[in-house]
Amino acid sequence: MAEAPTFGITGATGAVGGRVATRLAELGYSQRLIVRDLDRAPDLPAAKAAEASYDDPRATRRILSGVRTFFMVSAGEAYDRLRQHIDAIDAAVAAGVERIVYLSFIGAAPAPGSVGDLTGRPWPPSRTSPCA
Repeated sequence: MAEAPTFGITGATGAVGGRVATRLAELGYSQRLIVRDLDRAPDLPAAKAAEASYDDPRATRRILSGVRTFFMVSAGEAYDRLRQHIDAIDAAVAAGVERIVYLSFIGAAPAPGSVGDLTGRPWPPSRTSPCA
C-alpha cells in the first residue's frame, strides 16, 4: 500500500503554492497537489495531482483523505470566497487533516459589519482594543 501524502497543497500552479510545492519536493516530502486544471499541474517527485476546486467540497474532502497538513492558498476575489474557504476547511476537517496552514493576502480583512466580520469588533483594532 502506498504511503499517504504528508501535504495537500492548493495553488500549486501559481507563484506561492508552486514554490511551496517545489521546496517540499526538494526536501523529499510526499504531496497531493490540488489543482483546478490537471494539465497545468507541476511534475514533481513524490507528488500526485488531483483535480478539485473550492466550489466542490466533496471532491476536496475525498482528495484530502489521508493528508496530514493542508496548505491552503486563498482563492482569488470571488463574491462567495468566504463560503468557499469555509467549505474547504470543513472538508479538510472531515477528511481528518491534522493541521491547516492558510495563506491569505494583503487587505483581506472584512469591512466592519460585512458578512465576513464574524467578530463584531471594529477594524482596524484601536490601541485599546483587546484584539490590538
